[in-house]
Amino acid sequence: MKNIKLCNIKKVARWEFFKTIKSPTFLILTFIIPIIMVVSGGVGYITERMEYEKPYKIAVIDETGAFYPFLEEQLKDKTLTITQYDSDHLDEVESFVIEGKYDGYLIFTKENIATGHISFYAADARSTNPSLLMNELEPILSMYRLKTLGLNQEQIAVVSVPLIIDIRSIKGDEMNIVDFILPLVTGMILIFAVIFSGQVLMYGVIKEKQNRIVEILLSSISSFELLLGKIIGFGLLSLIQLAIWIFAGIIVAGRFIDLQVLQLSVRDFVVPFLYFFFGYFMLSSLFAAVGATMKEAQEGSQLQGLIIMIPMIPLFLAGPIVVNPNALWVRILSHIPPFIPAMVLLRLGRTELPAWEIGTTLISLILSAFLFISLGARVFESGIMKYDRAFRFKDLKETLAKK
Repeated sequence: MKNIKLCNIKKVARWEFFKTIKSPTFLILTFIIPIIMVVSGGVGYITERMEYEKPYKIAVIDETGAFYPFLEEQLKDKTLTITQYDSDHLDEVESFVIEGKYDGYLIFTKENIATGHISFYAADARSTNPSLLMNELEPILSMYRLKTLGLNQEQIAVVSVPLIIDIRSIKGDEMNIVDFILPLVTGMILIFAVIFSGQVLMYGVIKEKQNRIVEILLSSISSFELLLGKIIGFGLLSLIQLAIWIFAGIIVAGRFIDLQVLQLSVRDFVVPFLYFFFGYFMLSSLFAAVGATMKEAQEGSQLQGLIIMIPMIPLFLAGPIVVNPNALWVRILSHIPPFIPAMVLLRLGRTELPAWEIGTTLISLILSAFLFISLGARVFESGIMKYDRAFRFKDLKETLAKK
């Protein structure tokens, strides 16, 4: 890595950037996929809202003789409308449901009101939304039970006050939803950035190796300059890609929530961005090194899944990490290079890390990024010129042993 010329790295980065930004694959990943995600999410939201706003007509058979008037009073001005029938007319009610006059029917008895286990009979149980019925009926049943115990409306209101836990810090810095969401979102962005740009980077290296274009490139620049230039070029593409996605996400989110409540500031992005930046360099160097060792793209795809799994391992352990973010094993994993970005970002969403731990993990990540790029350049240099066969473990051992 002697006599590294920044101008060569800049040329490679510029070439990869402008070559890839015009490619159909990049345009599809950048624009079509977010559009599909936004449309599918919007359709899902609209469908759900339509489902909840759609008037439900339900027949009710009240065997208690007292519950129906209370139920009717509570359901005033609701989308759920009810009609009472006697139990003698059960066959008639079922025929009405089959014909579509009602969406279904309910039978209330003293026993099922006490237990809360109530069956809803519909023409097609698979097309019924149980959450709508539960949201409407559960508080009504609770209030009715309290009323039957002799409590008046004022007493029922006191008993029904919901529990709200407001978590506050002794230090005075209150918990902000941004502190929880932003690190998690950054972790997911890191994984998507590595997957998308890493794949294109790896297959591009394999293609250049097969076409022997790399022979011409390495005659004028070093393997380290070529590798670093490629990583920087694809890194810039990833930033553009992610900026477009985030911008689209903000526009969509702004339709449903007040973004000013989140109180976003530049400081909220600094630490997550540092882990994203150096984590991307570290993991992208692995993709490029793998591409250089493969003879064909099919062989590269087999190892690609393994590399993708590396940053995702902390996500598989997200449950225990979120429950106890300061456990000893969590802190140890937070200092192991391939896991550092995702581990720290998960922990930042649940706890405030001390300055010394942020410092040690960042230093470990930065050193690991340079180490991975350095080792990746060695593998890249040795493997890129082997056209007749794939890189073997013996070759890897000899390459890494070189000084």
